[in-house]
Amino acid sequence: MWHIRTGIRDALESGYRLCKAALKRYPAIRLAYAAFSWLSLAALALSLIFVEQSRAMLIQYLWSFYVVLQFWVLCRGKTLPWRQAALCVMAGALLVVPFTALTVNAVHALAGGRTTDTWSQAGLTPIAEEAWKLLPLGAMLLFSRRASAFSLSDFAMIGAASGAGFQLAEELSRRWTNTGAIADRYGYSYTMLGGETIHWDLFDLFPGRFEESILPSLMTVSHPVHTAMIALGCGMACRLRDRLGRAAYLFPLALLLWAILDHAAYNGQNRLPDWVMTVHGWTGSGYETKQVFLLMLKQVFLLMLAIAVIWDYASLNLMRRRLPALPGESFFNPFSELWSMGEALFGGRSRGRFAYLLAFYRERRELAFILLHGNPEAAGREERVRERMKRHYRAAAGLAAVLLAIGAIAGVHAFAFHPVSVPSGDACFACMFDSLQNWWDRLSGFEQGAIIVGALALSLLFFEFWPALGIALTVPGIAGSGHEIADDIRDPKRLLTPENALAAAVAILLSRLPIGKAMEWIAKKGREPLEKRFKKLGREKPDLPDAGKPPKREEPSGPKPDSDEPDPGKDGKRSDDEDDAGSEEKDDSAPAAGKSYREVEIVDQQGNPVGEFDEIDAEKGIFYEDKTASGLDKVNPRTGLPAQTPQQFADRQILAKTRNRINNMASNAVSTRATAHGSADIPSLEQIKAIKRFVFRLDGDTPALRSAVENSLNRLRAEFPDHTFNVLFRGKP
Repeated sequence: MWHIRTGIRDALESGYRLCKAALKRYPAIRLAYAAFSWLSLAALALSLIFVEQSRAMLIQYLWSFYVVLQFWVLCRGKTLPWRQAALCVMAGALLVVPFTALTVNAVHALAGGRTTDTWSQAGLTPIAEEAWKLLPLGAMLLFSRRASAFSLSDFAMIGAASGAGFQLAEELSRRWTNTGAIADRYGYSYTMLGGETIHWDLFDLFPGRFEESILPSLMTVSHPVHTAMIALGCGMACRLRDRLGRAAYLFPLALLLWAILDHAAYNGQNRLPDWVMTVHGWTGSGYETKQVFLLMLKQVFLLMLAIAVIWDYASLNLMRRRLPALPGESFFNPFSELWSMGEALFGGRSRGRFAYLLAFYRERRELAFILLHGNPEAAGREERVRERMKRHYRAAAGLAAVLLAIGAIAGVHAFAFHPVSVPSGDACFACMFDSLQNWWDRLSGFEQGAIIVGALALSLLFFEFWPALGIALTVPGIAGSGHEIADDIRDPKRLLTPENALAAAVAILLSRLPIGKAMEWIAKKGREPLEKRFKKLGREKPDLPDAGKPPKREEPSGPKPDSDEPDPGKDGKRSDDEDDAGSEEKDDSAPAAGKSYREVEIVDQQGNPVGEFDEIDAEKGIFYEDKTASGLDKVNPRTGLPAQTPQQFADRQILAKTRNRINNMASNAVSTRATAHGSADIPSLEQIKAIKRFVFRLDGDTPALRSAVENSLNRLRAEFPDHTFNVLFRGKP
């Protein structure tokens, strides 16, 4: 199974890398795709005006999006980004529905009968639908490298998204095919004997339930609830597998059978045997439970979801000492996270912080589950997740510090200049901004500039230059518009003026128009040539030795005794006369033939090393990197864990360092130099830039190490498709 899984995944990743390389090599593909996208958008806009079926599709899509959004809010312990949830929705609509139809038609082709028969409608169809809706979950568990680190909320979210996609396609087909006088007058879901059968209510939790409005006898929940409940049961079984063994999987199997029974009872009402309906009533799924519980199955799922969220955050707090926490956050819980995000979103002064908080909380949960449940494949993502989380943490904490400082300055000023007056709470909060602008307006231009520079210096402790500059420029914007903010606090209805609404609409429209994308494309294309031009101005002599460093010592003309250095007389090195004679024909961009160099450093303009190559074979065009991988299985007696896992070793020593060397060689490096124990004769920077092959020589060899190294090499191949990466186990350390 492991070989099948990795083989399929490697083949898919290889195809993905080829596609990326093709897009990079042929930019016309991107241009054609962009043109096709804009034409498709224009066609969609026109179809919404002139085609009735297109408007029906939009209505159904909005309902399905609303259901997914409800699950997105409730699954507080999730680590999945929205894009992956949207892919599960698309998989449920575009893959599961055709596969289910193919299965049902194949059975009828073999066994005969029609799809309207009771055994097909109330037996085969519920089984096929409830089983195949789990296909996106199965695919993610089989092929995702971090599947072992999914939270319980992730399982519920994947199931809900797949079920929502399935219901989107199913309901859309009904809207398109159900025509006639009754459908035109009452709606697509209205029948003569049953009345309204599908209910979409804005204020209902998980809308889309199935229930007849004339003489109702049965009701059932929507597809997302069924699938999310079964998927959540699968996640709980995975967590309890170590304690209960294979018996843990009886729980999701029971949930699957319950969902099939509920689905079958609704499809086959008045046609199924009495004993089936009796068993269905024992489960509490009948219509008679509506007045008490609305629907037993939905209540069970909500209880399971609450347990899952509590379970996820209990696991998160187990790793609290190894995770960063925001100021004042002593205990991780969903309520404080929601409060912080809501305050950032609706607070007015710090909406930019909302995105950082949203990403930080998700990345922190992902890191916690990797540390707690991740296998070696999932552990390979640890460093990348940790880097992203630190970046979002610095942004969120830095913005909080700047806003806190502004509020403190305004508060002190208000207290100092208005010590007697004690206005009401709302007025005091608003007067802080009035006082802030009064104080700001009294400052001279020099003082205001000093405060902006100070804010920039403070922000640079947490961010890179451009985000820090944005924060620094936000300070005068807030301080200089204190009266406007205060007026908005005193009278929030001012925000509902037509001018504000028009400004918001124009801003949204401009962010979506092609001109915005065009300006972004021009800036991106123009930045790179300008950067190269400025870098060339700063380095006229890239290969000269650094100032203040001793000159390279000359090697003797004869070979050294007991030395590993190659014989200068046999390695193809030319004499001074030959160098002078061939100077006009020498090509610095090509590696010197027949030459091998040891321990070559690349340095930046200040002479600081930004990378080192253990060995360079100029004749074959290969960088050799030697890594010591022995002893990874040694256990730390204090923690009971290895010092580092094979995946951690591969990501740090192979992935991260190689990525930095390649990037620095392309952008930061200006020359090369030899180390204390390296070859005296070294190639120039332009010579080694032509080399695109890396060979890693590791002195260890275990199955776990091979898998970890292959994971890191695949990521390097995806990031640098024009390079070649290979590994030699049990080789030179």
